[in-house]
Order: sequence, then C-alpha cells, then structure tokens
Amino acid sequence: MLRQLNNKNNPIMKICIVGGGHIGTTLTCYIKHTHPEFHVSLFTRRPEKFASQITCNDIEQQISYTVSPDVISSQADIAAHDADIVFIALPHFAVEKAFKDIAPHVGKNCLVGVLPGGGGCEFFFRHYFDDDKTLFGFQRVPFTAKLKEYGKETNLKSWKPFSVVGTLQSKRINDVCRRIEECGLKTKVATNYLEVALTPTNPILHTSRTYELFRNHDRQHPFPTRFKFYVGWTDFTSEVMTSMDKELHSLLDAITEMDTSAIRPLSEHYESPTIEAMTKKINSIATFQSVYAPLKEMDGAWYADTTTRMFTEDFPWGLAVIRSYFDYFDIEAPTMDMVLSWYADYMGLDWFEDGKFVGKGLKGTGAIQNYGIKDKEELLAVYQ
Repeated sequence: MLRQLNNKNNPIMKICIVGGGHIGTTLTCYIKHTHPEFHVSLFTRRPEKFASQITCNDIEQQISYTVSPDVISSQADIAAHDADIVFIALPHFAVEKAFKDIAPHVGKNCLVGVLPGGGGCEFFFRHYFDDDKTLFGFQRVPFTAKLKEYGKETNLKSWKPFSVVGTLQSKRINDVCRRIEECGLKTKVATNYLEVALTPTNPILHTSRTYELFRNHDRQHPFPTRFKFYVGWTDFTSEVMTSMDKELHSLLDAITEMDTSAIRPLSEHYESPTIEAMTKKINSIATFQSVYAPLKEMDGAWYADTTTRMFTEDFPWGLAVIRSYFDYFDIEAPTMDMVLSWYADYMGLDWFEDGKFVGKGLKGTGAIQNYGIKDKEELLAVYQ
C-alpha cells in the first residue's frame, strides 16, 4: 500500500487529487507542503493552464508556501497510477466519469474519497471498483478556498476543526481515517456512509437562497447590478432552509435501523436556535461575504447564470437526491417539493407528475430511483 524511497523506514504515499478547482488545487498544495516526501498528483482537464509551481496562501495561519506537484496531467493512467488515496473534488455530476477514468489505474487497496460525499456516488461505486477498494466521503469540505489565479495561486480561507468521514465499508472506517490523517487532515468517524450522504450542506443552504433570489423572475429577467449571494440573507431564506432541514430530520427519525446522529440540525451547526438568529449568523460569516450570486453580464445588465454549480449541482445532484429518499419511507417533504418544483419550472424540466416527484426528467439527476433501488430494505442494505 505504501511505496518506499531509499530508506525503508520512510514510506511514501501516492496521492491523487481529481479536480483543479478551488478545493482540488488547494488540497494538492496543502498535502504536498505538509508531506513533501509524498508523491502528489493532480488529475485535471486543463493541465496546460497550470504552472509547475503553485502558491497557497493560508489566510488563517498567515503563511504562504509554494509547491511543485509531482504530476499534473489530464491522463488518468499517469495521474492516478498506483494511487494509495484519491481525493475527488468535482461537481457530483462529474464523479461517475472520474470513477470510470481512474478505476483501472489506482493501487490495489486504494481509498477513493469524494469531497463532499453526497450526490449518490455510493450507488455506482461498485460498478467500477472491486471490493479491495474503499469508498469514503467527507460530510463537508475540510476548508473553504478560492483560486486567486487559476493554475498558479490559491487562497485557503478557513479550516473546519475536523471533517466527519464515512465509508461504504463501515468496518474499514478507523483505518481510513488514520490514513487520511497521515495526509494532515483532521477527521471524526461517522458510523456509516448514510451520515455522509444525507448531510444538509449546500443542497439545502444554497437552494434556499437561490430560490429566494430568483423565484419571482424568469430566466430572462435583467438585474441592474451584480450582487452578493449571502449578503442580505433574510428571515424568509432562513425559514425555507430551516423547514427543509426539519423535513430531512423527520426522514432521519424514520430510519430507525441505522445511526444517523452525526447529522446535526443546521440550527445546531450554525448555533442559531431561532430564525432571526440564523439570519444574523449567515450574514456574519466572514468567508461568505465575498461570494457572488450566480449571474452573468449581457448588454449592460445581469442575468441568472444557470450554468453555475448553484444551478447545475445543488438542485439535481443535491436536493433532488435527498428528496428521493423520502418516498421509500412514505414521508412527505412539502417545502422541498416547493423549492424543487420552482427549479424544475424555472429550468423547463419534467420532475413532477400530478404533484408527485416522479417526472421523467429525474433521469438526468442523481435521484436514487435511477439506480434500481426497489424498497427501503434494499436501500438501507447499501449502507450496512
């Protein structure tokens, strides 16, 4: 599993990061800086855009460092060759292709991780990897980051105290967390992968705000100026988000066969027990202040940019996936349905039939019905 350098007491880990965006580039820099003896490769579609040296500015620690990844390549056979651990930092709609690309090339007992680990990837992992390989997922990304210049410099804005990590093979979780921590990332054990799959991060946070910002307009509506996404967060958005989170926890309460206690209510995560407190909290988070709403400029006005992740990721591969669990337990989710119905209408998608979340257009999402899961017993068996 570990490669040896000249000294047999100095093991070398082979790490592959998939995705050259904010998280992927920053993670590449951090691991190579923390463990220069590790072989660290970056698998990206655009290797020609990357400098041989990449700088990371850790804002919290007030340090900067420059590293040279061992490999930057668009070829999976080069970037993922014999990898011990793979960290995938891609939109969830791109994860299955990443699995397909890297599967023939990783090491025998490779750990394959998705950051964050939602989007339904656990349902197609076994299509590409044998039982020697282990799927792990983070509940949330370990830090927030923003590229300063693509392929050259990135800002690591803030660290989470730890990352909750789950594995599809739960008996392997302690070894998986130990090896992740060898990369310099602090972890906390999730009992099962379901505690990763149903964590309400961006699928509830982002969709609530996107719904508020665009619900009263069609896609051709011009906005006079560009505006921030979180700045001006309102009680209305907090109510929508909190309502969807409560619906999620009604689902978790119904899953009596498994421990889901690691999925904390958003009111606890943000330490905001009331709607007013939640609104104040979201407006006060420093790392949120620089995030712009998904807009594009045309002819002097600003329009919804439906090609951004807040449209292409958070609804079809986030909230729609979470919502798809409810039908297996005969539980209603009226607020989720309201938000998803708006999105489907806004995007011209067939997601609902006679008010039910069963439209043919769901074939283009990560909804778990697409994987042939027939009942709740078969669903829960995936995680046991």
